[in-house]
Amino acid sequence: MPNQTTCQRCGECCMRGGPALHEPDLEFIRGGAIPLNCLYTIRPGERAYDNVNGGLFQVTSDIVKIKSRENSPACVFYDDAEKACRIYADRPLECRLQACWDNSALEEAYTGERLSRKVILENSQWLRELIDAHEDRCHFEFIHHYVEGREAGEPSATSELVKIVNYDAHFRDIAVNKGRVPADILDFLLGRPLSEIIHDQFGVKITRI
Repeated sequence: MPNQTTCQRCGECCMRGGPALHEPDLEFIRGGAIPLNCLYTIRPGERAYDNVNGGLFQVTSDIVKIKSRENSPACVFYDDAEKACRIYADRPLECRLQACWDNSALEEAYTGERLSRKVILENSQWLRELIDAHEDRCHFEFIHHYVEGREAGEPSATSELVKIVNYDAHFRDIAVNKGRVPADILDFLLGRPLSEIIHDQFGVKITRI
């Protein structure tokens, strides 16, 4: 829109998905405005879409984001009827900086001071240790190694990927059933299930055994 300088509440930015979180957003998590079950983590080694520059890139550190609604790219906090954010007073930094007529402020802050899982969980040693235990066996360094091996015809690569996918699924089951971790925060704690990510990002379908 020519000469636009204020938000027109069209909802277009909210319909594209939730924002990544930055250190200033920690207060909204601690205060309960943004609960952990509304978050998911893109883990180091995953591929993600760069919302500012476009294209895919390989993530080097945690990117914690607000989830989209089921079967829709829209942010979980977007209210269609009102064309408004349900947590507007406590909306994250990226949303505060979003300006479709001038994205310079958002671009400047986009990669800086991103929140990590361990910062968010600094008061929960048990959950931090759970993340470490999962990363020890399910780090994306292993995924890349075996995917590349599979493409090169390495006979054992597929079976190793199956082992990692099975371990990831079993780890999640144990965390919920024995560790009493709420199932709805697993996407935040451990990222999306590896069976989904390997299929979506590498085109390799691995079935849990």
